[in-house]
Amino acid sequence: MKLLVCFGLVLFAQVLEAGTLMGIITKIRGKASILEVGERIAKSAKEGQKVYKEASILTADKSFVRIQLLDNSQINLGSNSKIILDQTSFQNVGVVSLLRGMVRTVVEKDNDEKNKSDKGKKDKFYIKTRTAALGIRGTDFLTNYNPENNITNLVTFRGKVAIIKNLNKDLAEALKSKDVILVESGKFSTVTDNLNQATEPVKISSVQFTGLKLNKEMDKDIIISKVDFQNELLKTIKEYTELSKLEASHTMPANADYDVKNKILRPTSGGVVDLISGIYVAPTETKENLNIDLNIFEFRSEKGEVTDNGSYIPPKGLVLDPKLGFIADSKVSQVAKVDDILKLNKDLGLQGVKTKKINTKQKPSSDDLKGNAEDAYDKYFIKE
Repeated sequence: MKLLVCFGLVLFAQVLEAGTLMGIITKIRGKASILEVGERIAKSAKEGQKVYKEASILTADKSFVRIQLLDNSQINLGSNSKIILDQTSFQNVGVVSLLRGMVRTVVEKDNDEKNKSDKGKKDKFYIKTRTAALGIRGTDFLTNYNPENNITNLVTFRGKVAIIKNLNKDLAEALKSKDVILVESGKFSTVTDNLNQATEPVKISSVQFTGLKLNKEMDKDIIISKVDFQNELLKTIKEYTELSKLEASHTMPANADYDVKNKILRPTSGGVVDLISGIYVAPTETKENLNIDLNIFEFRSEKGEVTDNGSYIPPKGLVLDPKLGFIADSKVSQVAKVDDILKLNKDLGLQGVKTKKINTKQKPSSDDLKGNAEDAYDKYFIKE
């Protein structure tokens, strides 16, 4: 009888914990469903609906959900995305498990946190994927995760975000590790299976950064006002210019750099993130493409295009597959040249994209893996 009573008390405590209110859905576009703890069937999500701990939320194609948390932070869930809302057991800090898709998060600083040094501040919020953990204080940022290739990306629009390759440890402890990468406003970092840690932060295309910053609902079909875009682009250029001065003082060129021994990468600065596949498409490192003032390589049309809302469009006749990289688009009649596809796929190997496999008979040098050697593909990689 005592055993039965104890079991009942434990079960009751678990129900109370799972019933912790996390926030309220304040906006929905398209279709979304929510599965609460204890429910077997997901129900359509509605504006004004309360969201409780351990609830999972799923959005359909061309859909969007905004959740206002109790501390006034915002979770914006893009299309074809899924999250689970939770809390840590030790500090009741909010945790978002991003299972797939993209999340735009806005977290406001507490007044007492604003006066602390970086060392004395505590994370207000965590986001975790299968491959990465992120610690957030006061900031505005975009995260996307693709379970097909396990790539997690981070673009920071305001403040700073700590990111580390997920070591399956306690979140708070993991984010105190020496391997944590701090990604400040204006920069991007990515986590892949093939690297030992998150990439060193770099600036993405100024056009894409501006578009993504304005596109708060992550809507690939939204039309951004030309006036709004140009005004925001000027702000981006100013921010990039200031960041470039700091990079120059720390001798950080726009070129890629790969530490072969430790598997640590700094991508080429100025590339574009494909939010669907998760792949970072680097610009071509040539003297003509280098923008010295912004310390980035300009992204040219041979690698694809970027719209004013931040969406990436592959070159004509191609699609970007999360596992295979650039492949011919079966839906169009235009046939892409094999050499063009191989050239585009040349620098995707470090992201875990299986477009090629290493020829173990000869070890590639650091310059080859950065893409500086024109014959690197033929020397070190074999087409599958």
